Amino acid sequence: MTDVATEDATLSTEARTAKRAAMRRATLHLVLGVGALDTVAMIGYYYIIMNAEPKTKMLFTGVWTILTVIVVMVLLRRVRRARFGQTMRR
Repeated sequence: MTDVATEDATLSTEARTAKRAAMRRATLHLVLGVGALDTVAMIGYYYIIMNAEPKTKMLFTGVWTILTVIVVMVLLRRVRRARFGQTMRR
C-alpha cells in the first residue's frame, strides 16, 4: 500500500490541482446528495407521515435510513476514487 502524501508529492502542479478539484467536486456532490435526500424526506414526513400510525412512521424512518446509506455509499465511493484514483478496488 502506498502513502497518499508520497503520491501527491510526485504529481505535477497541474495534476495536484486537478485532483483537488475532483475531490472537492465529489465531496460537494456527497453533501448535496445527502442534503437533498434529507430535505425531501423531511418534507414528506411533515406533510404526509406526521399524523400517521406509529408503524407507518417506523417504516418511513427505516426506508429513509436505508436510502441514506445507499446514497452515502455510492457518493463516498466517488470521493475515494477522486482521492486514490482508479487503483482503488471496485
